[in-house]
Amino acid sequence: MNSSTHLPQALRDRLNRQFGVTATTGILKAFGEKRAPTFRVNTLKANDEEVMNFLRERAIAFERVKTMPHAFIVPKLTDHELLELEICQEGKIYVQGLSSMLPPLILNPKHGETVLDLCAAPGSKTSQMAAMHAERALPFQKGAETMSVGRIIAIEKDEVRFQKLEHTLRLQGVQGEATAKAWVVVEAICGDSLSVCKKFHGTFDKILADVPCSAEGRISLSDPRSFGFWSEKNAVSHAKLQKSLLRAAVPCLKPGGQLVYSTCTLAPEENEDMVRFVLNEFPELHLRTITPPLPGYYGKKEGFYLLPTARHEGLFVAHFERDNA
Repeated sequence: MNSSTHLPQALRDRLNRQFGVTATTGILKAFGEKRAPTFRVNTLKANDEEVMNFLRERAIAFERVKTMPHAFIVPKLTDHELLELEICQEGKIYVQGLSSMLPPLILNPKHGETVLDLCAAPGSKTSQMAAMHAERALPFQKGAETMSVGRIIAIEKDEVRFQKLEHTLRLQGVQGEATAKAWVVVEAICGDSLSVCKKFHGTFDKILADVPCSAEGRISLSDPRSFGFWSEKNAVSHAKLQKSLLRAAVPCLKPGGQLVYSTCTLAPEENEDMVRFVLNEFPELHLRTITPPLPGYYGKKEGFYLLPTARHEGLFVAHFERDNA
């Protein structure tokens, strides 16, 4: 019996209607496959060549993801074995899914910009954006005495998850001496984004809204917990929270500012329906075109789905820009 039959029939029916039979077959196959671990080189502490030399010296097979900077796949290791490597323990690499790396790459924070990470824990995207700031600062360092400093505000409501966020930032060198060299200041705030955002209206050049969701793109048939609580009501409930978060975040954009909205779910209520809500609620926003750096995406006028495969989890991304006027 196909193990995908353990999934709720309503979910399988909706996927067929949404993506068609062929794409859904691929999605269901991906739900049953074990993905090889992937990681990102933390350029605050290391570079690609240093990490590759480390892997070669230990005869660890690896593959570079050519379309994504500093991204690697290690097909012969388990997640646990990768986490136990010295380069991981020292914060020189960060174990992160390829899908997770995409939203910061699309937001593309640049030298000197102010950035809001709306739902930041465990800090994978916050630390990635800090490292991107560092790389963008390098060409300016000869004139460092007049160089502008970037700023990232990372918000997390849950206290336990906030502790994980702080641990990630410390280990990755995002807070401390390395950050000073990178010309970016990262401030982590433990609080509810709905209230914290009120202090920052008109503050940010860019906002990353990688929001809580029903996580359909992360379903694994080997882990019944990943789909055991699935229901259409769950997607509707998450959509209500997402609307609240976006209502709080959008006023924080400067004129001409950009917001990337992302989820790891396939539910249209939380994706293209949410994009239409935002455009209706905030007519000063318009959509930017996205060219996804990974194959296997399903384009919509509202954004794109990265459908789950053996290499990465599912994802939805939309890119908004606020009018200058």
